[in-house]
Amino acid sequence: MSVHAQDRPPQILEVYRDYLKPNGVAANRKLENRAEQLCGKLGFAHAYLTIESMSGPAEMWYLNGFESEAEVAKLRREYQQNSRLASALNEIVQRKAALKRAESTDEFSYYRPDLSRGDPWIIGRGRFLVITFVRDDLPLDGTVFEMKDGSRMVVRSMETFAEARALARSAGSSARLFCSYYFFRPVARR
Repeated sequence: MSVHAQDRPPQILEVYRDYLKPNGVAANRKLENRAEQLCGKLGFAHAYLTIESMSGPAEMWYLNGFESEAEVAKLRREYQQNSRLASALNEIVQRKAALKRAESTDEFSYYRPDLSRGDPWIIGRGRFLVITFVRDDLPLDGTVFEMKDGSRMVVRSMETFAEARALARSAGSSARLFCSYYFFRPVARR
């Protein structure tokens, strides 16, 4: 998703999740910082958001937004053709393996504007995110993405921790609170 296209929710949201051991969080952050440096240095050309759990089990999520399946395929091709980046990131993934309590997951979800209400969530906006998983068909407060299994992920962003914590508490037991950890914006190519 180009930086210029980020004025609305993505049509497709990739959600890659690392499930961390509690004692692996700090080491994972260091490896993620290195991955972010490599993405900038080795020409990764797609914006993404890294978020870290503040409630529930220790997790780090990586969110990529796309406007179409064609854009997903284009990014995959570019990544595969960038062998230096792919090799460097694969080494980091291997080093992260010892820090995980479960295998990472990678899912694609699809924006449901018909079920979304309120201010839309846009990747990179909002310091804190409250994410709730539901199966309801009713319009929901927040930006709704539907997973392939039919469950729905509702995303709401807040600027302050107090607001986010209050929202998470009122949203029910499936609500999770996350902090935006890093928003990678590629440097424009000339």
